[in-house]
Amino acid sequence: MIIYADVVLLLNFLMNSAILVLTAYGAGIAFSWNRIAGAAAMGGIYTLVGVFPAMSIFYSIPAKLIVSVLLVLAAFGYRSIKITIILTGIFFIVSFILGGAVLGWLYFIQTEILYAANQNINLSLSDVIIGSSLAIILIILVVKRLLGRMYRYKTLYQARIEYDGNSQEITGMMDTGNGLYSLMGRKPVVLVNLQVAASLLGAQVSDFLIKNRPDSWVSNLDTCQDSKWLARVEIIPCQSVGGYNMLLGFRPDSITVIGEKGAEYTAEALIGICDTVFDDNRECQALLHPALMTEVNITKGANTCVLPGR
Repeated sequence: MIIYADVVLLLNFLMNSAILVLTAYGAGIAFSWNRIAGAAAMGGIYTLVGVFPAMSIFYSIPAKLIVSVLLVLAAFGYRSIKITIILTGIFFIVSFILGGAVLGWLYFIQTEILYAANQNINLSLSDVIIGSSLAIILIILVVKRLLGRMYRYKTLYQARIEYDGNSQEITGMMDTGNGLYSLMGRKPVVLVNLQVAASLLGAQVSDFLIKNRPDSWVSNLDTCQDSKWLARVEIIPCQSVGGYNMLLGFRPDSITVIGEKGAEYTAEALIGICDTVFDDNRECQALLHPALMTEVNITKGANTCVLPGR
């Protein structure tokens, strides 16, 4: 059997690139094409190792696991142990779907008894392309939705909210499920708990928020005496687990999030006030919008936000 190294490298480069891009899509994270290409090339070189019998140890199950983790790290960088494990799991899921789709397509078009004695499986390039295309469609239509429920960034970030000369330091969780934008100006909405809002805002607003029930904040706005804050108030329609709600929000002076690449500052954001607990250990005080961090891929879509405890 003649093995053409350039053909093997090219095919594996293309397949690895597709798997890594679909992994990023399934996880809902941004990626760099240069890093994807580098990781895919590494995967192609690893495939050639199997040609040499003396290198068979590199094709053992532990070696494959290690190589998979290295490919994920090369493609997306290190974020945290938990996120690396999740990305590696998605990497395997996408790989299995791609491989299974190709074999499934081959079985579907097979008109003879498959796996008969001394019968080889004839896998053409067109079969690979059609099977891979079916897998990509499946991942885009189904897997993204399923993984979206399972996958959430649980990395906590330090952030600072500035309002009318006051500053509040908070710990926020980047939540890719937060796709909430304001109606005016399409500004990303950061959800903070009642305690943070009460500490940041003046005594009159704090008194208003505490004395009124959360479901009556919007209807009782006329009872608040802080005209400066009322001038910054915006009502945010959102869809939660229980249906449609009206969220009370306001425009801060600025929000600064300390990320892996330094401080991300913006004055184009909105604060939404919630009476819910975002994390069981109460360490998290806010749900940060992905648009605040440049390394996260986001699309300005429908105003949707799943509020904890609702």
